[in-house]
Amino acid sequence: MDVTLGEIERVSPEAAARVRDAIRQGLLSADRKTGVAGRPYLVRTEDVLKWDGALEPIMRRVAAEGTVPTDGGDGRGRRMAGRRVSRDGLGARLGSDGEGRETMGRLLALMEAQAAMMRTLVDGMNRANGQREDRIDKMQDELQQMSYKLGQAHQEIGRLERRLADRQGLLARTGEA
Repeated sequence: MDVTLGEIERVSPEAAARVRDAIRQGLLSADRKTGVAGRPYLVRTEDVLKWDGALEPIMRRVAAEGTVPTDGGDGRGRRMAGRRVSRDGLGARLGSDGEGRETMGRLLALMEAQAAMMRTLVDGMNRANGQREDRIDKMQDELQQMSYKLGQAHQEIGRLERRLADRQGLLARTGEA
């Protein structure tokens, strides 16, 4: 069965990140789904399980959450991933117990995935801010050292100017004598 990384991410963001890294490193083959924004990766569950058998429970959940009973109740499943549900349709789904739990489960999985993405974003921003603050602290230290050296240079220039003035004064006195 083909599943997208988005479907895996709804169940387990960590597993999706591992699968994405494996695809990018060439350890796992994947196709790109055409006609969809971002062209998400499509992977075969069999290939994922061959690559890492420990992901079997996650892949089972992805397969179970990928199909839901149709509105006709004929027992056949249909793919729900990537479909928009109108508010009326969502209210109707929430009205029945089994489908309502399933829909709520999907909503919770989506919210967890979004929370994980936000945590990743915030962590990245915190790292970037920390690096920026480190650079600013280093620049302030360098500026303070350069200021100290500049003050020493000014003192040395003043001492040399006084010494030069003393010598010129001494030469002028010896020239008069």
